[in-house]
Amino acid sequence: MIKVIGNKGSTVYYECDCGVKGRCMLKPLSEDKAMITDIRCPICLAVERIKLQPTESEGDELSWACVLFNEITDYELKES
Repeated sequence: MIKVIGNKGSTVYYECDCGVKGRCMLKPLSEDKAMITDIRCPICLAVERIKLQPTESEGDELSWACVLFNEITDYELKES
């Protein structure tokens, strides 16, 4: 399972139960709407759908975001 640690702009930082820590850079299709995208772990292929709400957005409009780059920043092998 993927857990979002935080974000900085359109970059989402996450960690996965398999031991991966990473960051996912997104390209929003609309700058003023909430973004929805799927983040996939590159090791175990777990997927989590996330929503990022811009602070200035007041409506309920949603827009998909494209994943530009998804990289592993740290990996700790976890034994099951």
